[in-house]
Amino acid sequence: MSQESESARPGPRTTEAIIHLFERWVRETPDARAVVSGGTHLSYRELDLRANRLAHHLRDAGLPAGGIVAVGTDRMPDVLVAVLAVLKAGGAYAVVDPRSAPATVRRQLDQADPFAVVTDHDNRARLDHGDGRRTICLDSDAREIAAHPAEPLDVPPGGTAAVLFTAAGSPRAVPVGHARLVAAYEGWAEVYGLTPQDRHLVTARPDATVFTGGWIRALCSGGALVLPERRSGEAHRLIDAESVTVVDTDPAGAARLLRSTSGQHPALSSVRLLTVTGDRLYLDEQADLHRRLPPDVRLLNVYGVTEAAGCGTWFELSQLSAPAEHPGRVSLIGTPFPGCRVDTDGDGGIRLTPPGGGDAIPTGDFGRLREDGLLEYRGRARHRVAAGRRSFDPYRVESLLHDHPQIGACLVVAAEGGARSGRLVAYAVPSGTAAVPDAAEVRTYLTGLVPAEEIPGAVVRLRSLPRTRAGQEDRGALPQPAQPAGQGPAAGGKADRAPLINEGVLVAVPIGCGVIIVGFFALMWTDLIWPGSTDLSAVPDQWSGFFRVLYVVECVAFAAGVMFLFTGYPRMRQAGKSRGLTMAAHLAIVYLLISWWPQDNFYRLAAKDDWSRQAALVYVFNVPLMIAAAIIAVYATRKPADPEDDD
Repeated sequence: MSQESESARPGPRTTEAIIHLFERWVRETPDARAVVSGGTHLSYRELDLRANRLAHHLRDAGLPAGGIVAVGTDRMPDVLVAVLAVLKAGGAYAVVDPRSAPATVRRQLDQADPFAVVTDHDNRARLDHGDGRRTICLDSDAREIAAHPAEPLDVPPGGTAAVLFTAAGSPRAVPVGHARLVAAYEGWAEVYGLTPQDRHLVTARPDATVFTGGWIRALCSGGALVLPERRSGEAHRLIDAESVTVVDTDPAGAARLLRSTSGQHPALSSVRLLTVTGDRLYLDEQADLHRRLPPDVRLLNVYGVTEAAGCGTWFELSQLSAPAEHPGRVSLIGTPFPGCRVDTDGDGGIRLTPPGGGDAIPTGDFGRLREDGLLEYRGRARHRVAAGRRSFDPYRVESLLHDHPQIGACLVVAAEGGARSGRLVAYAVPSGTAAVPDAAEVRTYLTGLVPAEEIPGAVVRLRSLPRTRAGQEDRGALPQPAQPAGQGPAAGGKADRAPLINEGVLVAVPIGCGVIIVGFFALMWTDLIWPGSTDLSAVPDQWSGFFRVLYVVECVAFAAGVMFLFTGYPRMRQAGKSRGLTMAAHLAIVYLLISWWPQDNFYRLAAKDDWSRQAALVYVFNVPLMIAAAIIAVYATRKPADPEDDD
C-alpha cells in the first residue's frame, strides 16, 4: 500500500542552491528582520554581509567545493552566520552542539570528517581534538574575518548542502543535497502557508534536524527566525515579545508552552501555526493541545526522517472524516508533504520517499494505511521486546494503557533479565492528580486485549517520561526497578507474580532494616575490635552524652555505607552519568560513610606524639577522604551522558 501527495513528482522541480532562496530576500527586503536571539537582532542585509565575509575567509582557507565545515558555538546568531557562510562558499555545513556529551561531539565530528571547524574561543577545546583540522574562532579571528570583502561568491547549484545527524542511537551522518532541501522547502511552504510576515520560533537544539528545517522555512520565505536562549520560560516569553506566528517544537515543549499560559490565550494571540515533531502524538493529546490554543491556530503533527531533512508527513485534526472511537489509542501521522511519498512493506514497515524523489527510505517505524487515506503509526522496530518464543512491539500495550483514564503517558520495556523472564515493566505518568493503577489493575484492564505474555508484571510511577535531545521518549534513561526481596521473576511470564513498584518504596524498607541491623552489630563490636576506644570514664558527665551520640552516629554511617555498597550503584546509574564516573562516585560515597567508624576509633587510641601512627592515619583516612570528596564534586557537576555514549 502506498500514499502520495497530489503534487508528488519524480524529481526536483529545480536545481537551485538553497542559499539562493535566502539571497532573494536579501535583495528584496534587505532591512527586514532576519534573526532574533537574546539581545541580538540582525536584518537580512546584516546577516548576509557577515556571512559573505566568513565565506571569503573559508575560501581563502582552502575550502574545496563540497567540503564539509562543522559549526559549533553557543551563540545562535553565529550558528546561522556560519551555516550561510559555508553554503555561500560552496561547502556543506554540519552543526554540532558543543554542550552535548564529549563522546557525542567526537562521534559527530568523526562521522562528518569536516575540512574545518567554526566555533568560538570558549568552545574551541571541546571541538578541537588535535586531529589536524583547521579551527576558525569567530571571536578570536573576528578582525581577520572582517577584513574580507562583503560581496557574495558564486555558488554553483547542486551537490551536498548539509550533513545532518540522526537522533536515535549513535549519531549517524546523513548528507543531504541542495535539491532535496529546496524540494523540502517547497513542501513546507505549501502546507504551512509561509509568508514574509511570519516570525518562526524554533526550540530544537542546533544539531537537530528540526533546526535545519526551521531556519530554511524562516529565512527562505522572507520571515524572521526567533531562537530562544537556553533557559526556562524563554520560548513563552519570546512568543509574546516578538509576535511569533509559527512555533516549531516537540510534544514536551508544546505541553510546557501551553501549561505556561494557564488557560489564558492572549500570550499566544499572535500564533497561527504550531507544529509538533520529534515523537508520536496520540489523538487525545493532539485534541487536548488544540483545545488549549486559540480557535484559529492550526496544530500539525509532523513526521519525518533525517534523510528527508525532517520532511515527510503531516496531520491535523481537520483531516479526520469522523471522530475516533478510542482517541487515546490512535496516533496518526497523516498524509505526505508535497513531493514526498509513503508506503508500507509486507510487515507494515513505513518507507518514505523524500521530497523531490529518490529511493524509498525504510524509517524503522511501523504503520497502517487506513481506509480514510491517513497513515497510522503502529510502533518502532528498535523498541521490540522478546516475549516467549516471539517478539512484539510494545506500542499496542502502551496505546491501550495510555487510553486508561488514570494514565497520562506510558512506556513498556523489558527490565534487566529480559521479557523472557517475565520482567515486562510499565512506566506510567499519572493523568492529572489520579493515582497510577497497580499491577493487578493493569493486568485486569489488559486481559483479553493483548496476549498474556505482553502484559506488564510491574508498574513504575514517574512524574514525566525522560526524553532525548531530539525530544523523543528516551527508553534508555528509564530507571531499572529492583526485584523485591523474596520475589523471583514471574514464572512463565505470568504477570500476576510481580507487584507494583512505586518510586522505590519496596527497596527503601529492606535497606532501612539492613542499616539498623548492621549498625547495631557495629556498635557491639567496637570495644571488641578497639578495646577502650569508647571509654568515657574520664569525660565529665555533662559532655559524655555528646560522645555516646557520636559513637551511635558513626556506627549508623558505617552501616549505611555497607548497605550503599550493595544497593547504591544501580540507583546512581539512573542519573545518566557515565559508567566509570558513576562507579568512582559510588565507591567514594561508600568510603565516606564507612571510614568514620574505624577512623575515629583509631584516632582515639593513638597518642598525640606517636607521629608514625598519626602520619599513617592521615594517609590512610584523611587523604582518601579528600579524594573521595573531590570525586563526588565532579560527579555532582558533570552533565549526564547520552545513552549511546555509555558502553
